[in-house]
Amino acid sequence: MVDYDAAVAAVQDPNADPILLAKIAYENPEFGANVAVNPRCYPGLKRWIAEFGDERARETLTQYGFTADAFGGPVQDQEAPEQAAQQAAEQQPADAYAADQYAAAQQTAVDQYAAAQPAVDQYAAQQPAAQAAFEEPVATNPYGFTAEQALTTTDQMQIAQIAQYAPELRACIARNPNTYPALIEWLGQLGDPAINAALAFRQ
Repeated sequence: MVDYDAAVAAVQDPNADPILLAKIAYENPEFGANVAVNPRCYPGLKRWIAEFGDERARETLTQYGFTADAFGGPVQDQEAPEQAAQQAAEQQPADAYAADQYAAAQQTAVDQYAAAQPAVDQYAAQQPAAQAAFEEPVATNPYGFTAEQALTTTDQMQIAQIAQYAPELRACIARNPNTYPALIEWLGQLGDPAINAALAFRQ
């Protein structure tokens, strides 16, 4: 769990790691308003805070023009809440950063990041033949993210969004030289052969 002093420093840092901000919002709800106004707080995290954050966080987002229904998505289907919940689960919704499984997967990557060796080192040693021709995946996400974007974008927030909303493009994100280290470590924990090969290619 992120301690109080570290959380205070992170929410005030304009270059904070988006994954760390998500972890703080999930584990320390009292920092929700501070996370929401941080320039590194990506839309999916704002949507989660707008729905599940405390009253102060929701009011803060409202003042900036962000409300839960402003983001759309199946979670907002008020006429059929059960169907909306099912669709949200099937589509890996924007609140995935707050899901228990995701938080557990991120625990090691965030807490041990400073001392851990990048996961790509292991894959480079284990898969020396991974630099074979890369077969570009077909983008199937409904958000319009493309393989070309995933491979070349320098926008860290967009990289985080692609990793969250377009799982079929994670191998491309793994090859993108601009992908930030904490996300690389998380990708290395997924155990996906295509991602592992892409990580080895970075070497």
